[in-house]
Amino acid sequence: MIHVGWVFAAMAATFAATTFALRWPLPITLILTAIIGALLAGFGVPFRHLVDGGFGYLNLILALFAGAFFGQVVRLSGAADALADLVAAREARYLPLLLSGVLLFVTGMFTGIAGVAVLAVGAFAAPLLQRAGLGLPIAAAYVALMGTLGMIAPPLNVPAMVMADGVNMPFAGFAPSMWTLSLPTALFAFATFVRRAGGSTGTPAVGPSSDSVRRAWFGAITILAVIVFWTVVRYWPGLVFDPSIPLVLAIASLVGVFILPAHGWAEVARSVFSGPPLFLAAVLVAVGVLVQIMTLTGVRGWLVIQAMSFESPWVFGALIALPLLGGVLTAIGTANSLGVPFAFAFIHQDMILNISALSAIAALSEFCPPTAISTVLAAYVVGQERLWPIIRAALPSLGVLTVLSLLMLAFAPVLAPYLR
Repeated sequence: MIHVGWVFAAMAATFAATTFALRWPLPITLILTAIIGALLAGFGVPFRHLVDGGFGYLNLILALFAGAFFGQVVRLSGAADALADLVAAREARYLPLLLSGVLLFVTGMFTGIAGVAVLAVGAFAAPLLQRAGLGLPIAAAYVALMGTLGMIAPPLNVPAMVMADGVNMPFAGFAPSMWTLSLPTALFAFATFVRRAGGSTGTPAVGPSSDSVRRAWFGAITILAVIVFWTVVRYWPGLVFDPSIPLVLAIASLVGVFILPAHGWAEVARSVFSGPPLFLAAVLVAVGVLVQIMTLTGVRGWLVIQAMSFESPWVFGALIALPLLGGVLTAIGTANSLGVPFAFAFIHQDMILNISALSAIAALSEFCPPTAISTVLAAYVVGQERLWPIIRAALPSLGVLTVLSLLMLAFAPVLAPYLR
């Protein structure tokens, strides 16, 4: 049998060749990579594991489709544009960035998945940022950043929850350390992007019509109701039943009955079940297959051993593997595969600070191609085609997040008494 290290090398070579040389679609390259790994490890073509792995990210796929459905309803109904006009009529620079940033951040907090926040609230944020005078790549970067930073914040940081489960510890007591990473970076991002805002762009010269005001209020009340509901569910879980993120967003989408024309539902369906949402759903199915095969062949365990074998200070350099591998496996996938062993590599210090910092580093995957989920979805909601201008605009804020995360890991023994 081939050594598992060579299996991993062959899988990496297959992925690189099919993605960068042949330029095959990403879902196909991921599934082919998984099959090559299984064949080399002596498992043939394990259909049961291929099918089983395809359902690994089913909850995330449903949440993404539900977020896209809700976002397209408010966009195509005109509610998002109407709300943006009302806000820009009061103040067209600071207020649009503040409102869109808070909505994205809070939605990321309560869903724990950046892509859902971007899809669900990006429809509100995009016209607000347009009124503030931000260009498309700058606006997309702001949307992706605020959704990702909200994912890092408490109470529902899914990558951190995955790592906590992997090290067999309760997901409790994380709030201070997560706020330390997410909130300063969000404030830095707001201050950075507000300097790029040039004032009102596209605001109508005449006052809004009564129908426009009605649509704006329907949209605003709906998103506030969703956020209030999630606040109650997350902080007082015994008061109400949690019907899951996809169902909450699907129910909220029913506001379209009052503000969307009858023929608009067909356009909503076409927008949701095509383009980037459908492509990312296929990517997540393929990523689930790859993670399943990596576990079956022992590649995942081999990566765990390699990650745990690093000693200080080399382990800090090895952390670059988290976002790089996350560019293929997504933030949640890399948190599951590499986050847990890296947490054990720092086992001599406070594990809560370890997991908080590592979850933030894993979240950088949201901006790492080829998946770059938040970046791709932010480009989709604002209408930007190229990813690199978005990533370039987000780099200063991502640098701040990286520095804060590394400092938290390096000085965890000193910081632990203050962040517990």
